[in-house]
Amino acid sequence: MSSRDPIAALEIGTSNTVLAIGEPEGATRIRIAALGSIPSIGVRKSHIIDIGQAAHSVDSVLKRVGRDFGYSIGHACLAISGPQIRVKRMVTQWQLIGKTVGDEDMREIYNRSLETGLDADERTLLDESEIGYGLDDLDDIPSPKGMTGHVLKRKSLCIHGDTRRVMDAKTAAQHAKLEIADAYFAGTCAATAVLSQADRNAGTLAIDMGGGSTSYTLYENGHLVHAGVIGVGGDHVTNDVRTAFSLTKAQAEELKKSASALVGAGTGSARLEVVSSTPGFDPVTVSRKALETIVNARLQELFAVILDDLDRANLAHRFNAGIVLTGGVSSTPAATALAERVFGRPARIGTFIPDIEPVEDGPPPATYATVAGLLLMALHDQDPQTGFHPIKTLLGGLFE
Repeated sequence: MSSRDPIAALEIGTSNTVLAIGEPEGATRIRIAALGSIPSIGVRKSHIIDIGQAAHSVDSVLKRVGRDFGYSIGHACLAISGPQIRVKRMVTQWQLIGKTVGDEDMREIYNRSLETGLDADERTLLDESEIGYGLDDLDDIPSPKGMTGHVLKRKSLCIHGDTRRVMDAKTAAQHAKLEIADAYFAGTCAATAVLSQADRNAGTLAIDMGGGSTSYTLYENGHLVHAGVIGVGGDHVTNDVRTAFSLTKAQAEELKKSASALVGAGTGSARLEVVSSTPGFDPVTVSRKALETIVNARLQELFAVILDDLDRANLAHRFNAGIVLTGGVSSTPAATALAERVFGRPARIGTFIPDIEPVEDGPPPATYATVAGLLLMALHDQDPQTGFHPIKTLLGGLFE
């Protein structure tokens, strides 16, 4: 596979199954040439609960991309999320061959850091990110090569998923005759699409708000230093609205589009009309303030849980550059204002970095940041000599 071959990225989400095709433009830039999205079936809270239905969703989005853009796809990379994701901090040590850190030492400690100790039958490695190095009694060294010492240490963050859940997603794709070349953590993918190197250096928290779960990643000094997933997303907001007003899911989904994340921040009439889902029944009205109170409570709780996790990890002070929101829920009016209130930092909706050219006449970039970032990560991970992933051994060409 050459660096000029198209790349496919798949996300089987709780709300939507999304497929994107990227055309590489050089070694570091990608143009999103095709994007397809359909409502998911067989998925709940970011977990596949019906292989056949999920496979139907994948097959449908494959046909849509084929019909609308003319691509015939045989292989793709896969984004994985959900509360089954775990994060493991690792410190790998290596006794230096000589007194000076050389290329061989750097290769050896890198290879040793990939020996994560995970049981492959239970856990699947999705990402391994370097945090920094130490040398003897020195710490937080960005690049130790050429320095003198005895024991080299490499700190890294290992992100892994439940092997069974990863295999379920791969099986659903395979039933739709789509082979999965590799699996990545969705949170890292979304952050890759919207965070510049300056964002990563300054300290930025990226929050990807999906339908069934919310992923978050924290970057500082150019490195991923923390990550997590909470099993709460847009579907939970929908269910709150549905329960509060005795509505159908479709009615609640439509109604929440009119809600602000902050009570009183929305515009329009004090009451909102809900059209009956059954012919012959009159529409009902609900209080805008009551609706916004429900949406605010759920999203505020979500942000508070993330902040609490960062606080426990002693990282709540490490993202002074602010927060970047992505995912479908990020389009909720005043979502950034609520984030600023909870975290005490500036917040914005994510936009693509210059290395990603968005699909022409497509939806807002924040809503498909995961597959866009996955395309860029897959491009970066291609070995220019072999076309293979340097860590996980990418399967052959991505396209038939």
